[in-house]
Amino acid sequence: MGKVTGFKEFPRTAVPYRAEAERLGDFEEIFSGADPEHLQTQGARCMDCGVPFCQSEEGCPVDNLIPEWNDLV
Repeated sequence: MGKVTGFKEFPRTAVPYRAEAERLGDFEEIFSGADPEHLQTQGARCMDCGVPFCQSEEGCPVDNLIPEWNDLV
């Protein structure tokens, strides 16, 4: 686990995708320039709850406000 409060301290940023034309010719990684420092910072945002619903479009299945709920726990 990275940092328990990492999701509050570090903003979410995306890793850029490779160009579509380039990806059509191989089965390599779709992301370009995965900087290890950037990946570590983003990994520190994970609270390692074991249920990654917060990463889906629907969010928490029981409509909890995840950051606030974790502060109470």
